[in-house]
Amino acid sequence: MRKIILAFILTLSLNYLHAQITSIAMKVEDLKDAPFKFKGSRAMMVDRIDDASSKNIFVFSKVKSGSNPDTLFAQKFTKTGDLWKLTQEKTITHKGIISIWGSRKAFSDADKDKQVDALFIYSFHDRDMKNQLSVSLLLMHKGESYILTETADKKNSFSANYSSLPDSVKNFVKEYWDKLDKWK
Repeated sequence: MRKIILAFILTLSLNYLHAQITSIAMKVEDLKDAPFKFKGSRAMMVDRIDDASSKNIFVFSKVKSGSNPDTLFAQKFTKTGDLWKLTQEKTITHKGIISIWGSRKAFSDADKDKQVDALFIYSFHDRDMKNQLSVSLLLMHKGESYILTETADKKNSFSANYSSLPDSVKNFVKEYWDKLDKWK
C-alpha cells in the first residue's frame, strides 16, 4: 500500500512539473497599477496566464458605454525582461452590442510548444440587447487571432487563417466549441 501511495505522489509531482499553463488570479481593478496602457475606456476582463516560456496578461476592454459601433479590444501583453509589451491585439466592432462571456474561456498548450493557446467567447446583440445575433470564439495563438462564429441560424464560419492551425489546436477548439452552450 505504501508503494502505491508513493507511486501516486510521484506521478502527481511529475505531472505538476510538466504542467505548462498557470493561471494567476487578477481582477479588472488590478489594472489601475498595471505597468502598461490598454486600449478602450473601460476594462471588461483580465486574465494572467503564464506558460513555460513567458508571463502573459490578456485584457479585454471596450469603448465608452453607448458608443455606436460598439468596439471590443482584445490585447495580450507579454513580459520581456522587466517590461510588459503588447504582443497581440484584435479589435472587434459591431453596430449593436458586444458581450464578452467572462466565464467562458480556456487556456491550454494544445500543440506542446510551451506557449499558451487562449480562447475567449463573445457575442453580438442588437442595440436593445433583446436578440443574440451570433456567438464567436476568439483564439489567440502564436501572435495570430482566429475566429469561429455561429449565427442565429446555426451556421458556422471560420476566419480565413483558421485552416493553417495545427490539428492539435483545431481539436482543442472543436472540443470546447462543441460543448459550449452558445444560445443563452
